[in-house]
Amino acid sequence: MTIPRQIYAHRRALLALVILLLLTGCVPDQDYTPVVKQFQQSSDTLARSFEMLLTNANLVEYEHYIDTQTFDHAQLSPAEIDSRAVITPQELKLRSDTVVALAQYTSTLATLAQGKQEGKIVEDATTASTDFSTLASDAQTAAAGRHLIPSTADYAGPISSAASAAGIILGLIERHHTHEEIRESIEKNDPALSALFDTLGTESQVIYERMKSTQRAQGVLLFADYNREITQPAPNQGYLLQFSDHIKEFRRNQALVDKANPARAIAAFKKSHDALVTVILAPKDAKPHSLDELIASVKSFAAEVEPLADGVQTTNSKKDKN
Repeated sequence: MTIPRQIYAHRRALLALVILLLLTGCVPDQDYTPVVKQFQQSSDTLARSFEMLLTNANLVEYEHYIDTQTFDHAQLSPAEIDSRAVITPQELKLRSDTVVALAQYTSTLATLAQGKQEGKIVEDATTASTDFSTLASDAQTAAAGRHLIPSTADYAGPISSAASAAGIILGLIERHHTHEEIRESIEKNDPALSALFDTLGTESQVIYERMKSTQRAQGVLLFADYNREITQPAPNQGYLLQFSDHIKEFRRNQALVDKANPARAIAAFKKSHDALVTVILAPKDAKPHSLDELIASVKSFAAEVEPLADGVQTTNSKKDKN
């Protein structure tokens, strides 16, 4: 008896679903969709905010130099102002793209953990592979070219290691290898990805501390300007009011920057990634607990990203208005 083509199609679909469930070790009632969506949204926000923060690092240096020259009654020139930059456009893009690549890789693992359709899993894996391939090439170019951050010369190493590790894992996913092979590869190779999270977090802390230090120096000059004016035989009331406004704005910005430490958000970003890896590697009976940990980690990530985004966006808006 001939079996209708529709039955063959249903059987193939059922077989694909069974393979995906075996691959992920999940049960159908585990819905990862909300937590994955929240992770992706937080990752996108982190990438944008981190890029803005790095851009602001240069602006803070420019403004401090202008204030210093003004206070000393010294000459100014565009070239001298530009020479105070602490990060090149290429270095800035490299850091922002690192966040994007790590987010795409982690999202691919999430797609895998969800037991999505095979086509979606392969599509996400291909995108992540492309992101890391481009990132590794850009890191080599940045290390060989002009760079202002000393660690850029060493940045290519962790990126190259992470790209190779991600390539191995993602390649197995793209080529439809077994659940056990993918699990073993993640367990063996994912630490290289974790190391890149750590490198990004450590470096971002250094950049952030430099930015805060320069901002504090700006405050010193503002108070010095005000105090110098009040010692004049006839202090200019208009100048004093201007200095007063600048000091109040400086204090507001300082409070915002204090809440905009990217290292905390990146640490929470890494914790979400680690929690997802734990879900994938956990035995089936331990997955509900692992999923609870993942949900808590992603919520914590969102909570850290929010003040970073608000602080960076607010200070950036103030700079745009000035």
